[in-house]
Amino acid sequence: MNPITLKKAAATWLPEAAAVILAVIALRKGNPYGYYVFLRWMTCPIFAWITWKAYASGYGLLLTIASGILVVLFNPVLRVMLDREKWEIINIAMIAVAIWSAAVSIKSTEQQA
Repeated sequence: MNPITLKKAAATWLPEAAAVILAVIALRKGNPYGYYVFLRWMTCPIFAWITWKAYASGYGLLLTIASGILVVLFNPVLRVMLDREKWEIINIAMIAVAIWSAAVSIKSTEQQA
């Protein structure tokens, strides 16, 4: 990869990497409640962007729906109240969707180069 393509690839998967890091931290026991509020405010726009990117680029309906569901679940204004065990499953799903989106983005960037 040349440097320009590498910068473009990094810009494509950087939000996904941030979402994975935030979700891994959220899986740790003993986080203060404020972290989960912060998590909602950070991941909702990230997954809204992933949803738009998946829809606009034609990455697939399943990725678009999965990331759209995460947007609704992590909406900071109209909060969804679930118990800790369910949120842990959703955090693992968030990691999977973010990695899936990053892999599709990187593959697409390599094909365009």
